[in-house]
Amino acid sequence: MVMATSKNLVTIPEAIAAHKQKSKHIKFIDGSWHMPVGDNPRNARAEFISGPRISGAFYFDIDDIAPVMGSADNPKKLPHMKPSSKLFASAMDQMGISPSDTLYVYATKDCAFHHRAYWTLRSCGHDPSLVKLVQGSLNEWEECGGELEEGQLPEEDERLFRMSDLNWDEKTPTYQVMSDNEDVVVDVDQVLNIVNQKDAADAVIVDARSAGRFVGTAPEPRPGLRGGHMPGALNVPFTDLLDPNDKTKFRPMTEVKDIFIKAGISPISGDDTSCRKIVCSCGSGVTAAALAVGLEECGLRSKEDITIFDGSWIEWGSSDSTPIVSDGK
Repeated sequence: MVMATSKNLVTIPEAIAAHKQKSKHIKFIDGSWHMPVGDNPRNARAEFISGPRISGAFYFDIDDIAPVMGSADNPKKLPHMKPSSKLFASAMDQMGISPSDTLYVYATKDCAFHHRAYWTLRSCGHDPSLVKLVQGSLNEWEECGGELEEGQLPEEDERLFRMSDLNWDEKTPTYQVMSDNEDVVVDVDQVLNIVNQKDAADAVIVDARSAGRFVGTAPEPRPGLRGGHMPGALNVPFTDLLDPNDKTKFRPMTEVKDIFIKAGISPISGDDTSCRKIVCSCGSGVTAAALAVGLEECGLRSKEDITIFDGSWIEWGSSDSTPIVSDGK
């Protein structure tokens, strides 16, 4: 349904053309991830190991390239939080990525969650203009004649690293991040401040969860969380932004823009700075990235005006002290 509409969104044929260059400065990264819920959830890392995969690709594990739960950087034990600059740089070193490399992030069939890997790469220190989001799945890549690796990767394959095995915190990485980019995420106190300011706030919160979860009539997939939403938040289910026939693609950006506007996110007019900033939230910080990418790509906001509430509903909904609006009884 969708053709690439920017320099950052690329089609499968465009990605294949880049891969055929065989350049050491072009890297392909499987950014697939799946919700770890249900009786038999998909495991994107295991699928990468078993193959097939794009020839020469690495796997960006958003759960592994993240502060360890319970550590000083993540005392609340929240999943896949934004990595520190040093952790990110250490992961880039392990994947052989240099700051001048162009990165193509792709996903396997029916994966709607690869936006977080793409967002992390662009937000943690790599040149955002050098990170591309492939529109289309690994299946389409194969159908279009893209080069694949088949078969199980051996345990000793360098691409199957775990950050916990590398003693990265005791070493100085060689990869140099562009900036620390600490302001790309907000914490629960900053979100609470926005909520408490109400109409006087200079930012609006946009929630990527389903409408049922947003109003509290549908259960949260993770146990122990209250239902509902933050007071004043808007709801844009991230799936609404995606091609209904292929979740690895966005809808045309004209449609994405209309969806945001109908949800209450107005275009910026002239020097008006009211509600210029957008805070994207979701269940755990993954699908919020789809909102962040969509907002930037459709032209409603610049990258600098978009942040992600990294703790998202896992943090907000598990607290007894945060305000919640709910239709559920």
